[in-house]
Amino acid sequence: MKLLPQSFSFSTPHGTTQVWYSDTIRLPQLSEKKGRVDALYVCDEHTLPLLRQAEYFSMQVPLVVLPAGDEAKNLDSLTLIAEKAAEYELDRHACFIAFGGGVVCDITALAASLYMRGIQCILVPTTVLAMADASIGGKTAVNLSGYKNLIGTFYAASSIHLCFPVLRSLPEAEYRSGLAEILKTAVLYDTELYQMFLTQHDEIIGRDKACISTMIRRAAEAKAQVVERDFTEQGERAFLNFGHTFAHALESLAHFSIPHGDAVAWGMSRALAVGLRLQLTDKNYANSLTAILSCYGWCTTPVYFSILSNTDSFADAIIARMKKDKKNRGGMIRLVLQENILKTQVREVDTSIIREVLI
Repeated sequence: MKLLPQSFSFSTPHGTTQVWYSDTIRLPQLSEKKGRVDALYVCDEHTLPLLRQAEYFSMQVPLVVLPAGDEAKNLDSLTLIAEKAAEYELDRHACFIAFGGGVVCDITALAASLYMRGIQCILVPTTVLAMADASIGGKTAVNLSGYKNLIGTFYAASSIHLCFPVLRSLPEAEYRSGLAEILKTAVLYDTELYQMFLTQHDEIIGRDKACISTMIRRAAEAKAQVVERDFTEQGERAFLNFGHTFAHALESLAHFSIPHGDAVAWGMSRALAVGLRLQLTDKNYANSLTAILSCYGWCTTPVYFSILSNTDSFADAIIARMKKDKKNRGGMIRLVLQENILKTQVREVDTSIIREVLI
């Protein structure tokens, strides 16, 4: 039996990020100096019990517990982390350690990038989405005034620890949300990963340990390679936003009550619909990917199925929010579109075309 690597690394302008795989739930070992540990744990209400049970957990390390959910991704949470660090007199040699999903990882990394103009950050993601996508690549952010990730930085973690056993207790909605981001990475960069969605449905839905760990590994390593080539999203990294312009608008409209991956899956279906109208996207490929999205229970209809709205007002609300997207230039909405699997481009799209796929 071939042994899989226990880690990999990738480089960014901030140095090398080491990504570790683990079959146990563990934290990085921290050194004690003069009776104290210069670190801070950040988790949320849901991950707190797991954090306390994790190998190498230290009672000497101060702890910030955030509310669970996207509502906590705000400036108040950022301030809470910084104030706790200052209260414990943590200096520039300290380390912030995030133990949680994408929200916890994003906020903690943003706090680390700003506290004393930048200190070390270690991420221990606890969801499929955070392991396969959100923790890889150094994007940090909080939401502001109803807009997704409006305030943020690019700041790479020094290390990331992927502890697969945490996924056993993951709520079904969180699990499915992460699968959508893995599927997105598959259509952009990995045909074998795409085939897994086609041929291993039961194993994926059943959370088969070997299957899901393989999928997370492939997705994380594919994204890391992109991040290494284009850390600050000046070119190719923008492809990773496939489905996200629609998704972020939907999340904002729904006050972040829709899981991020569910919104991304719907956004991918709408991006495919735009590509078909522009005669850019291959019809057979669009049908194949749409069938996969439907098979895993994600919405592919023009109007998202949990939004109670007439079609005109839904389209207007989504487009208004899409116009605020960070990727836009000169007032034009820019979308990541696909010709086929692995064939991706960014295009400016007129709002009249976008409206057609939302009604």
